[in-house]
Amino acid sequence: MSFRRRSYPEVLGNLLAAATGGVSAEQHPFPPPATTAAPFRHALERPPVADVDAVWGVRGGVPRQFRKGTDYRLLDDRQTVEWQPGAELPDPGTLVDVTYYPQAAQPVVTDVYTGSVVRTLTETVALEMARLYATLEGVYRSGFVDTAEGDALDNVVALLGIERVEGGRPAGVVEMNRAPGSTGAVTIPAGTRVANADASVEYETTETVTLAPGPRVIRVGVRDLEENDPVPAGALAVLPVPIAGIAEVTNPSPTAIATQAETDVELRSRAKSFLHGSERATLGALSLAISRQGLRADVVDQEDDPTLAPGVVKVTPHAEQLTPEMEQRMRQAILDARPAGVRVILEANRAPAKVDLALRIATTDGLPEAELRGVQTAVRERVTRYFAALPLRENGSVGQIAGLVLGVPQVKDVRVVSASVTDGTSTRDPLDRDTGVLDLQGMPTVLGDLQVADPQLPTQVTATITFPRTMAAPDAALVRGELANALAYLSDRNSTDLPPTAQADPTREVSWDKLAYALTVPGHNGQTLQSYDAAVAAGTAIPVPTPAPYRPQFALALPSGMTRLLAQHGDTYTPAPLERLALGGVVVEAVDA
Repeated sequence: MSFRRRSYPEVLGNLLAAATGGVSAEQHPFPPPATTAAPFRHALERPPVADVDAVWGVRGGVPRQFRKGTDYRLLDDRQTVEWQPGAELPDPGTLVDVTYYPQAAQPVVTDVYTGSVVRTLTETVALEMARLYATLEGVYRSGFVDTAEGDALDNVVALLGIERVEGGRPAGVVEMNRAPGSTGAVTIPAGTRVANADASVEYETTETVTLAPGPRVIRVGVRDLEENDPVPAGALAVLPVPIAGIAEVTNPSPTAIATQAETDVELRSRAKSFLHGSERATLGALSLAISRQGLRADVVDQEDDPTLAPGVVKVTPHAEQLTPEMEQRMRQAILDARPAGVRVILEANRAPAKVDLALRIATTDGLPEAELRGVQTAVRERVTRYFAALPLRENGSVGQIAGLVLGVPQVKDVRVVSASVTDGTSTRDPLDRDTGVLDLQGMPTVLGDLQVADPQLPTQVTATITFPRTMAAPDAALVRGELANALAYLSDRNSTDLPPTAQADPTREVSWDKLAYALTVPGHNGQTLQSYDAAVAAGTAIPVPTPAPYRPQFALALPSGMTRLLAQHGDTYTPAPLERLALGGVVVEAVDA
């Protein structure tokens, strides 16, 4: 149903025409049926026509009276109204009201001049009718999200289950950063959810904003829809539903209690965004509801799993750790989105398989160490985001990973050296070098260990040797030289690429046993790693170095900023091909026994 408000002049003209024998407000669609191009013509119903008094309609969404002789004219056939070239035409899909006088009209009343009894009564009725049209327009506008205001808007959005956010709840600003390599405009609709790390607190954006091509960052206001405490800066860092083109989000400053309630503009924008994405009672809705809790899950019905009965949906969450609180939030989200009459079976959590990757990058020559470590961080973040956004049970793309890494300005080249997938107790190589595909299809996955080797940035190895105060101290200078020689040997063994089909080379492995074997402490003379590897190759048993009560530990500061600790017999670290090892330091510390 459409409604057009009629103004006082239009109502008065229609009443006077009807009273004097004319045809009042005869309606015609614009454009006329079966007409797609000018000239546009309307055939009047009571020809021949003596004169057209007025034509009213809508232009630009606003009622208006069209101009006789300029916008339209009566043709010589005394029946057809034709729109003129260059006319201001009515809006397509609207109705025009034509008021005219037939030649055969015989009016009973002719005294309609100003001040006459008929004119005075007609003006009085027209005024009241115009007021009624104005009231009806307000009622009509109150029924639509775009035009309703105040309490009327509250009633409209209530049909969607949305309520105006009152004052007294936390609000703030989040900063969204463009994904590397993305182009074009990125629209962030009002109502976009932003959550903290465990999805226990969720905020929604209060307006629709667009990140124009070029800029890397945009800020938008957010408001908590629940009565939580304000959150500190950096807490809102998760987009439960990823947005294409947006890499990361954060709140640069703490949120604070807002004193003002949500405005009509904010509420209207949020409701319209809800309508655009209001998929309900479908598998997609269930998946979306779960993802908003920061979780991933398989959602299948009988079409995907023939063993299921009609009307049954099975949900299998895939989280590394599913806490009782996370499970409760997921159950509530499923309950809210569950189709009526459908039973949802929640399966036990199945931990995703872990994908371990080893990358080798080539960076710009001459970069300082601090910048090289920044490159490592940027590469790690991009690869991590790629796997976080990879749909469940889909293959990975070596090309996409390489493209993301090459998006870091200081990276000149990148290569995926190796990959492995560990699912429970089984491990396999998913890398198909011919097609550039990581074969992950059929299993939920998450990024595990990521090694990024840069020949310009070695892994720093620091040894710490503790011993009782009552015992003799190891020679720190001697230990430093022995450890430097051992690391140089390991770096040399790792200085070439390992062929894709080759087995792991044990001489490249860095282990506590090897490093302890190389160091001299009272009761144990350090040996070269060449002799260690030769003994292993000959099948000679090598005793575990037991310099107790001397306890060496080795901390490996990886280029990515992470640290691996080799603290006891059996601890190992396998460097990526071409990864260098350098001496970070030696600490000899006496402790109480």
